[in-house]
Amino acid sequence: MRRVRGFVLAELLVAMLIAAIIGVSLTQLVISQSRFVALQSAIMQARGGARAALNVMAGDFRMVGDSGLMAASPESVTVRVPYAFGVSCLQAAGQTLVSLLPADSASFSSAATSGYAWRDSTGKFVFVQPATVTTSLWFLCSWPFTNPSITTLGTTAWSPRVVALGPNDTRTPPGTVIYLYQLVRYAFAPSGQLPGRIGLWRTVLTTGQRDELVAPFDSASAFQFLDSTYTAAATPPANLNQVKGLRLVLVSASEQPPEGRTVPLKFNLTTNVVFRNHS
Repeated sequence: MRRVRGFVLAELLVAMLIAAIIGVSLTQLVISQSRFVALQSAIMQARGGARAALNVMAGDFRMVGDSGLMAASPESVTVRVPYAFGVSCLQAAGQTLVSLLPADSASFSSAATSGYAWRDSTGKFVFVQPATVTTSLWFLCSWPFTNPSITTLGTTAWSPRVVALGPNDTRTPPGTVIYLYQLVRYAFAPSGQLPGRIGLWRTVLTTGQRDELVAPFDSASAFQFLDSTYTAAATPPANLNQVKGLRLVLVSASEQPPEGRTVPLKFNLTTNVVFRNHS
């Protein structure tokens, strides 16, 4: 009769030990990979929040002109944001008619006018606030209503457009440069989406519409203020017309701590936005 040799106890123990070592190694590899993926996801989330905030604010801040910084603190800034430009062509019925240059139709339609500014002969802008804007007939800026005639331009998705501004400022002769603006406040304040965290809010002061743009941010996020030498200060000067730009300190964070960590991941994006802001 043939005898079949089996495994002895020592061989079984060695095999089990090798299997355990392989199992532990595979488990550690899976955990390591999982934490790496979670870390990368948190980094992308934090980075995306900072960049999204920068994209929105930079577009508005770069438009700020003379005396455009209205109020400022490390947590909040209020600016005049131009959204349409044109030239005056006629004064009629207590209103100033303005021939507008082509603009972004979506931004124009969504804007809430706070006022308008016109440039005098010295190059200084004079502000009229509050103001109303109503659509007028575009051909009223043409001969024989105006002489010389002013051509109102149109492009794809933008029909030739003339608006009537009130109240009327009789110091705006035909050809005066005019822009329409809205007052906008950006502020770091408690988040409505993520209780206990900080969000970036944008408020259109004319309508009071307040929107939370991005969250969450760390409490180190702030606005800093550039002087004529582009040196940043943590607090604004008494005369806001001395501010020549803003340093945006955007310290965004992930919503939750990534796996293996106890605190959310942070991403610091700091950049300067320079604008024209004279008295």
